[in-house]
Amino acid sequence: FLQGYYDSPAIERLDFGTTMIVAMGDDKKKEKEYRDKGIKLPTTIEANNWYIGFNWLDPVVGKGDTPGQAERNRKLRQALSIAIDWEEHIAIFERGQGVAAQGPLPPSLFGYREDGPSSFNPVVYRKGPDGKPTRRSIDEAKRLLAEAGYPDGREATTGKPLVLNFDYQSAASPGTKALLDWYTKQFAKIGVQLEVRATDYNRFQDKMNKGSIQIFFWGWLADYPDAENFLFMLYGPNSKALTGGNGENNTNYQNPEFDKLFEQMKFLEDGPEKQKLIDRMIEIAQTDAVWSFGYFPTSAAVYHQWITNGKPTQLIRNHIGYLRLDPELRARKLAEWNQPVWWPIPLLAIGLFAAIVPAWFGWRRRERETAARTLAQEGVAP
Repeated sequence: FLQGYYDSPAIERLDFGTTMIVAMGDDKKKEKEYRDKGIKLPTTIEANNWYIGFNWLDPVVGKGDTPGQAERNRKLRQALSIAIDWEEHIAIFERGQGVAAQGPLPPSLFGYREDGPSSFNPVVYRKGPDGKPTRRSIDEAKRLLAEAGYPDGREATTGKPLVLNFDYQSAASPGTKALLDWYTKQFAKIGVQLEVRATDYNRFQDKMNKGSIQIFFWGWLADYPDAENFLFMLYGPNSKALTGGNGENNTNYQNPEFDKLFEQMKFLEDGPEKQKLIDRMIEIAQTDAVWSFGYFPTSAAVYHQWITNGKPTQLIRNHIGYLRLDPELRARKLAEWNQPVWWPIPLLAIGLFAAIVPAWFGWRRRERETAARTLAQEGVAP
């Protein structure tokens, strides 16, 4: 690829530039090389999210059996959502290649508004002096935790520590230890103990299908670019546990208002009416804090300067017919970057000469010596 013989490292999908962006940040020589060659690395926020979900069927973090319990559980979920610092997660584990989510809807889809609820979650963030979201303080999270009935992470009535179970989708290993330790640290910031239950993916799916989990980490990549394809993960009738694993509502979330709005929205064309319904559904999801909304990964395309119309995406794979190629520029750059290197040839010739000539003289000397010995043995004067 760097010689120019490949237009892109993998032409069937262009989202392989993320590693090159990270490499540029780590190595100034690579950064200079990529820039000198005019390599294009456009980025986009994917229609893809990763989040922590709270099982609505669980008595501690779920819906609750009474209005009072529902309110306490909601405050617990809100406190945990504040404590889990997704900006830090992105910086450490995603090498900065992502953005913290304010709600379930990614910025690349209709329904996301820079001046709407989709871009600002008031439960978890405040508006900073520059107008940008700033995560609420740990003190605020602790206050919500106390109002939920767990001051300093202990049950107010019994004094027992609050221990929550976290299901992770792969078995614990040296490769996942740092990440799982990070999750434990986030909960510990407000005094909550986290019991990590890391299993293989098949076992994880089985527990999800049965609803026998409490807190989990999972993600979603859009099937098609529409808000419905993300909001349906919070639609009550899509509950995974209540449909025998056939639904994609992994939290088993049930909210009559949300469900009614979703049913109105899902068949609407993009427009003001649909936007209004989406805004309200996002506000409901933020208030209920059924997810700690996690982050949207960033993808970066990578291709040479003679390619245009390229856009990174994991969603679309038939883009090759829309790429535009400048073959003359490619031919010029191939010739420029791959010029024959002639200077080693004289050195090789000198080296060969330096090796052959002494060897030839040595051979001639041995031949003469051999002939002289032969003649001496035969009694013939040399």
